[in-house]
Amino acid sequence: MYKKIVKIGFTVFIAILIFGSLGVAGYFYQQYKEIKDNPNKISTDEINSIASTISKFMDLPTDETPTLATVTDKEKLKEQDFFKKSENGDKILIYANAKKAILYRPSTEKIIEVAPLLIGSGSQEETPTEMPEVTPTEMPEITLVETPEETQED
Repeated sequence: MYKKIVKIGFTVFIAILIFGSLGVAGYFYQQYKEIKDNPNKISTDEINSIASTISKFMDLPTDETPTLATVTDKEKLKEQDFFKKSENGDKILIYANAKKAILYRPSTEKIIEVAPLLIGSGSQEETPTEMPEVTPTEMPEITLVETPEETQED
């Protein structure tokens, strides 16, 4: 009797193992097929995810899809003002039509820098994948106005 129960238990365990393996293999095959059919799906999903997160903090252009870039070597970008605070892994959303670039750090979910995007207007066709050149942003002058002190008369 005991041997029969062990044999049935072992058979059930093997069956569960086989069906579980088939299920996992089917899932990964489906994922592979999806990526093979639409190779841009992952990048589109990542762009949408990052844009959605950033849109919680600031208004983003809605009439265009941004280009996404990743900082892979911050040392090469160090001399550009826009990238002075960048770290490897930071994402740059580039809105070519709105002429805006946003440096975003996913690890802390913070916007590090926002700058106007200057795309070269040479004889070559303009491309939205060029890295932003940063121009100094004009800050309004702040003038402190002193209020006259009230004098007490005796």
